[in-house]
Amino acid sequence: MLSARFLRFFQHLNLTTIRKTIDCVGKQRLPGLAAEMAYNAMLALFPAILAVLTAIGLFQPLQNAFQRLADEVSELAPLEALGLIEGVARDLSESSNGGLFSLSFAIALWASSGALSAAMTALDQIHKISPERTRPFWKKKLISIGLTIGTILLLLLASTLVFVGDLVVRRLADVNLLETLWRLLTFPLALGIVSIAFAFVYRFGPSQWVPGKPILPGAVLAAIFWAILSNLFRLYVAHFGNYNRAYGAVGAVIVLLLWLYMSSLVMLIGDQLNVTVGESMQRRAKLIRRQHDDAEDVAIVKPTPEEPQSRRLKLVRGFRIGRK
Repeated sequence: MLSARFLRFFQHLNLTTIRKTIDCVGKQRLPGLAAEMAYNAMLALFPAILAVLTAIGLFQPLQNAFQRLADEVSELAPLEALGLIEGVARDLSESSNGGLFSLSFAIALWASSGALSAAMTALDQIHKISPERTRPFWKKKLISIGLTIGTILLLLLASTLVFVGDLVVRRLADVNLLETLWRLLTFPLALGIVSIAFAFVYRFGPSQWVPGKPILPGAVLAAIFWAILSNLFRLYVAHFGNYNRAYGAVGAVIVLLLWLYMSSLVMLIGDQLNVTVGESMQRRAKLIRRQHDDAEDVAIVKPTPEEPQSRRLKLVRGFRIGRK
């Protein structure tokens, strides 16, 4: 059932729906909303790093596995932004003790949920939810914290899978072949985590969600385009963009902000694509139902083959009686 709906999504993905999606990107002010998301994500990034490090620190065996996942995802990030994030993460992990880590986790969780709060506002705009039907502030904040916790749990689950996979590879024969295959699968796993995270936000982010609306196809496409765009931006910064020379010490911050902006915009476009294609699928389904109902009405009204002959016999008999 899920695979059929997934494939049906791509049957409706054509030039018309893509053009309409691009029009909606401008009408719904998605670039401006992405800029708001990037600003909030910039403010929430370092508290989020603290929250993730705290959660990962509770499970010592998963630290190496999480590091492998982070290395795979970081292959797409610009080097300047990556260096800034790694430096902050290293300072936080080295300078914080366990008590301070545990005490600051709640504060970090509250601050890092600000980025998802901005994303939820943007998703309400995409789904055309009026301000009267949006969530109140307290409920929106609680859900954004829940989404943040869900994202952290997703990272823990992915790290567990990588950790278990490493154990299996070490214990089986033909380690070289299995290790090569497992390393090749690590990047698709990381990309799948991004897809699930996008789908998670698409499902629970909007104030109202209509059952049957596509979620996973747009999330998968957004994750793929995010990987492509991030890689292209990484190459551009490495070979053509001299941000450090132009902006000095703040060059890494500017690169990170631009990357967060593009990532936010790609995520919003993915959900806009879900909405646009979903509306096309609904219109097609209504048209098919209407044609089916019309066909049933015609079948009920259509006379049987015997009916014209019986009517002709009645007319002939009436004519004969009239002549008499």
